[in-house]
Amino acid sequence: MGRASFEYDEVGNTFYYVLVAFYAIILFPATYFCIPGAQKSEPVHVINEHECQCYGCDKKRRQRAANKPWRRTKKIITIVVLVMAWAIFAFIVKKTTEIEQTHKDYDPYQILGLDQGADEKAIKKAWRDLSKVHHPDRGGDAQFFDKIAKAHQALTDKEARENWEKYGNPDGPTATTFGIALPKWLVSKEYGLWVLAFYGLVFMVIMPVAVGMWWYSSIKYSADKVLLDTTRMFYYFINRTPRMEIGRMIAVLSGSFEFSKQYNKEIIERESDEYEVPRLMKGLAGVNDKGKEQPLSQPYALKARTLLHAYLSRLPLESVEGALDQDQAYIITRILRFIEEMIGCSQNLMSYTQHTKIPIDTFDNLLKLQPMFVQALWQKNSPLLQLPHITEYNLQHLRKKRIFSCHDLAIMDADARRAVLRTLTNEEYRDVMVVLSMMPRLQIETKTVVEGEDDKHELTAGCVVTLKVTMKRSRLIDPQEAGLADQHKAYNEENEEDGENERETGENMEDNSEEKNPRTKIMEQEQTK
Repeated sequence: MGRASFEYDEVGNTFYYVLVAFYAIILFPATYFCIPGAQKSEPVHVINEHECQCYGCDKKRRQRAANKPWRRTKKIITIVVLVMAWAIFAFIVKKTTEIEQTHKDYDPYQILGLDQGADEKAIKKAWRDLSKVHHPDRGGDAQFFDKIAKAHQALTDKEARENWEKYGNPDGPTATTFGIALPKWLVSKEYGLWVLAFYGLVFMVIMPVAVGMWWYSSIKYSADKVLLDTTRMFYYFINRTPRMEIGRMIAVLSGSFEFSKQYNKEIIERESDEYEVPRLMKGLAGVNDKGKEQPLSQPYALKARTLLHAYLSRLPLESVEGALDQDQAYIITRILRFIEEMIGCSQNLMSYTQHTKIPIDTFDNLLKLQPMFVQALWQKNSPLLQLPHITEYNLQHLRKKRIFSCHDLAIMDADARRAVLRTLTNEEYRDVMVVLSMMPRLQIETKTVVEGEDDKHELTAGCVVTLKVTMKRSRLIDPQEAGLADQHKAYNEENEEDGENERETGENMEDNSEEKNPRTKIMEQEQTK
């Protein structure tokens, strides 16, 4: 039995088959996930008459639309790259189909020029005729004569024929050859050193460096993408002052290290901040340098705190080329994440430490911060100010009618509502109704139980109380009742889906509310105590 041998691809034929296979494995999924969807092309800015047309909403839409040119460019680049990738794939496939078959099975009939199954008489006749022409003594080709002789022997000699039928060779089994689908030049003396250097560069330099950079960058952040240094700072200040007011919380939030250029390269420090920030502080109450308290007294923290107060006070910013507006937008987009992190830190301190007791007022203030930043209003301000075109002048008339919330305004009779907002134009009144129809109406039912007890509704001292919450969400005002007939059809289409979501939400919150609602956890722990 012959031994096995290995050989590289001499001309690169088999390498094309492997290249096509692996290229297709990458190209097909990449095309599926990267090809732009059949979406309707949208202009840079679309004015939808069914949406609120106030300045704030229009500004948000324009900011979102500002990214659309890049999206269009990205779409074009994606299409061009995919077309080039498929062109390369087509070229490789074409090259593969043009490869000539170099390996042929040994066929003695073909060598002798006979048809398959020719009889022995025809075999001998063909042998005699060919040997006369190709015999070396008569000037013939010696190698071809050997092939003729071997073919004649394979068809006439019993042992040789048996070997040919069994092993495909009249001489018996030969060494098995395994081809490696890589070009031979990869292991040649001329290029072998360069190939080895390339492998070393990729697997011993580039890959470890890339993994190391990713690892050292990722270990700086928590699972919620908050710097661990920021989380430690939250723990320190919560443990130091467990009872926090809203002003103190905003000061701690402004000290987040994500707002410092030392930790975040996206932060831009400008020379204009030295006079623009102090000028802005003069129009704000409650902003100070916090003495020597670190890092709350750092310039970056003072700037962030000033911009947060200006945002909640709805104070217009005056800066060169809108620099402060950009910085404020950057801070606001991340502030809710930090509030969630502070809530988590407070819960952990309350659950895992015995000496730190967090008052329920602290949790309540933390939860109040979220709607404050969503609405851009202080807690003392009227919630009606989150509606477009509503000013302090309108609030005076609304208070006379004992209207103090958006819910009070929504449940009014349509004529009475229009009368109390008579100072608004029809377009402005329509904006108010559009926003009211977008607000949620929540129906919340709560009950306390003691899991695992026969009388689970009986609360005793020291028992673990579970607060179950069932929440149903609907619109604050029906679009049709608000006079928005053009939106009523869309509302009806969404109504069934909203109903399903409400039922699922109710079931999920009834089963797992203590896991999804921070306030529920807090109340449960307080009840247990």
